[in-house]
Amino acid sequence: MDNRIRNDVRRTWEEVLDQEYSVIEDVRKTLGNGCRFVEIGCGSLGLLGRRESRLRTLYDQSVGIDIDHEALATNRQLAHRICASCYSLPLKANSVDIVVCRWLFEHLERPEDALRELARVLRKGGFLYIKTPNLMNYAMIISKLTPTSLHNLWRSSTGRTDNTPTFYRANTRKRLSDLAVENGFVIRRLESHSYSYMYYAFNKQLFLLMRVISRIVGKITDRVQLTIICVLEKVHDS
Repeated sequence: MDNRIRNDVRRTWEEVLDQEYSVIEDVRKTLGNGCRFVEIGCGSLGLLGRRESRLRTLYDQSVGIDIDHEALATNRQLAHRICASCYSLPLKANSVDIVVCRWLFEHLERPEDALRELARVLRKGGFLYIKTPNLMNYAMIISKLTPTSLHNLWRSSTGRTDNTPTFYRANTRKRLSDLAVENGFVIRRLESHSYSYMYYAFNKQLFLLMRVISRIVGKITDRVQLTIICVLEKVHDS
């Protein structure tokens, strides 16, 4: 990868992570201290512990949940780790203040069941943070139309592990909004962010071209940007 492109990619990902931390910090301020924090699909490296002291107050009551036991075992960013599915969480009802799902919803075959389970464990007034690809984005449309086997072939050629199957069954703003209402949530934040051009970092010319196109499109509409950021508050018992 070209050094200029590598630096641009690194800087962009750092900016994105800072934005995520700011969102969770705002939620924590609303809830006050003593929050129980749960990250679903945290893998080997979740959200906490990546910005020094930021969000450190959430660590003591933090729980990481993932179906990948090996990845979970190497995660040291969370106080407690549980190997379990988001469809059946080993947590008491109304026991969690903040649930974080980053890059999870695109992999859910039954997102309505998962959201119902997340609503069960959240306290009334608790928050659910979702970060997931926007199916309306051109890169995601191509991804959805491409077989997982082809994704895995490309990933193996670059030394990466196989990709988890994707279904994109809750990956539009409207679909997420509908599911939220059905499960006793109100939307506190729903926005899209653009950095789909990052997928083209393997080629300098293509990367620069797609970055220009992405910025032009972003000035016209935010409906087709790559990533959906959604913050839901539980206001009714589901």
